Amino acid sequence: MLKLTSSKNKLRWLLGLLGIGLLSASAGAFLAVSLSSTPLLQRQLSAAEAAVFGSRSRIFTGLGIGPLPRLTRPVHVLVLGMKVLTSDVPGEPVGADPGYQALVNSLDGLSDTMLLLRFDPETGQVTALSIPRDTRTWVEGYGETKINEANAVGGPALSAQSTSGLLGGVAIDRYVRVNVQGIEKLIDALGGVTVYVPKDMKYRDDSQHLYIDLKAGKQHLNGEQVLQFLRFRYDAWGDIGRIQRQQLLMRALVEQTLNPTTVTRLPELLAVLQAHLDTNLTVEELMSLAGFAGKAKRSNVQMLMVPGRFSSPEEYKASYWLPDRDRIQTMTARYFGFGQPAPELKTEKPPIRPRFGWPFTTVQLSLTPSRIWLIP
Repeated sequence: MLKLTSSKNKLRWLLGLLGIGLLSASAGAFLAVSLSSTPLLQRQLSAAEAAVFGSRSRIFTGLGIGPLPRLTRPVHVLVLGMKVLTSDVPGEPVGADPGYQALVNSLDGLSDTMLLLRFDPETGQVTALSIPRDTRTWVEGYGETKINEANAVGGPALSAQSTSGLLGGVAIDRYVRVNVQGIEKLIDALGGVTVYVPKDMKYRDDSQHLYIDLKAGKQHLNGEQVLQFLRFRYDAWGDIGRIQRQQLLMRALVEQTLNPTTVTRLPELLAVLQAHLDTNLTVEELMSLAGFAGKAKRSNVQMLMVPGRFSSPEEYKASYWLPDRDRIQTMTARYFGFGQPAPELKTEKPPIRPRFGWPFTTVQLSLTPSRIWLIP
């Protein structure tokens, strides 16, 4: 009996030490993160640029579960994905092959991908709104043009201002700019991601050294393969089809990699991204957003796209995505808690047929393991 009691005491002692160790590790991780309260900016914003993002009021509290800060209010984050080639920057890199358009680690130029993320602790929802880069909208100082030009001429602040205007005044709290080379490194640091590739993707562009060769089906992709998946746009749907694939990847990342273990590695992952990332979020704020997204139920992750249609050659010389203002108003009221839905019209003119047959006039993307389509 004495021997049994002694064994139990030893077990309790070991479990106690283990508990203290885990608590110490969690506290240490949180302490390290708490010290990182400075925005991870590549360059400082001017007072006018900072004002675009509001008052920078606090979005989290330290009273979360375990080491993670807790999100305390709805937050809108504009994400700009940058793919910059040597042809997009002045001068020719030393030793570059003539005609070779290499990727450049830069955050300037046209934004290749635009997303507005809403994290809402009141409803438990994460909403991702994709904005086609060719969306025709007002860019202050430059008039009606493609929205992806805003970053090239005015950086993240003008991109946020233009996005807010497109959406009827939805406030934007923070921004993130990331170069595609950073995305490749992040995926590799996470150990890859399993994605359903909806179709065979094959493309070759020797000028960019871009070689895409992916087979249809469920497969585990590394960073280089993810870039192939994201950059493919050589089919009838062009950039709209690419947006659908981006959203497939986002959902896969949320489901497979956003968990407490990964979130506590955020400072380590940010170190991998440091040279490719620009944001007015702090590490603390990133932790609170990532922790919230990691706990979101699949049914609470909503993928949307700015409603609209392709322009026709008769309307404009350039190719545009023409936003539907009434549907945008209804969408922002429903998913972003802003304004009132547009009044329903008794009669509706049929949309102009785009170059590729079926018109896109809805806001929600339906994503399944076997196919992708826009809900009519």
